[in-house]
Amino acid sequence: MKKALPWIMVISIFGFVIAWGLMGMKLLNHDYLITAEAYVGAAFLVIFCISMLLYKALQDKCPHCGKMRTSNTPFCPHCGKKYPKQ
Repeated sequence: MKKALPWIMVISIFGFVIAWGLMGMKLLNHDYLITAEAYVGAAFLVIFCISMLLYKALQDKCPHCGKMRTSNTPFCPHCGKKYPKQ
């Protein structure tokens, strides 16, 4: 899951840019039926935000005890074990 989240973030940003780019092209051609592109772009933006939050939440936990990291020290302040290299 941790390795798939960056790819989900990249794909969702590309989808967002493409959907809203199509929306902009329609607006330039005076076609104002843009609701589908707006909803698709907004959905990609929501997917990006959720995957970013999940990535940050998964990255800031100790692999041994599962508690949140509170500092950038090489040891967990809760269980005292050393973090593995990333």
